Amino acid sequence: MDLSSFMNKTTSRLFINYVWMAGLATVVDTLVLVFARTRLELYIWLSSALGYSCGMATNFLLNKYINFGSHGRSILRQVRTFFIVALIGLALTAGLMELFVRYFHLRLLIAKALAVGLVMCWSFWGHHTLTFQEGIRSFINSRLGKSA
Repeated sequence: MDLSSFMNKTTSRLFINYVWMAGLATVVDTLVLVFARTRLELYIWLSSALGYSCGMATNFLLNKYINFGSHGRSILRQVRTFFIVALIGLALTAGLMELFVRYFHLRLLIAKALAVGLVMCWSFWGHHTLTFQEGIRSFINSRLGKSA
């Protein structure tokens, strides 16, 4: 997906829906984060990882069945690709939160909001293009001029 495809109505609608669904997943993520950090007194990185994992499952189900309605690839391949894209998002989220809390001394939820906002762009592109369309291997091969 290139920049021009972000300008069409279909992709814009998908992005708006993605933001809503990501918002719902973020509510799940944040509730688990706060519970794990304040009630279970887990480390920030572990609380963040637990919250993110719960949000990730919510996000997959909502986007697969409601937003993208993707049926072109097997569900196992979609889950695998979703997991890879989400793990990259997890690493980015946890790293950004650690940076914001430890070095910029931001409050936990402010750090979370900033991290989510930054990682959302990566996640939309990754899930729209890789998870629910062509897959990682096909994407790379198409960019290298190889047949999938």
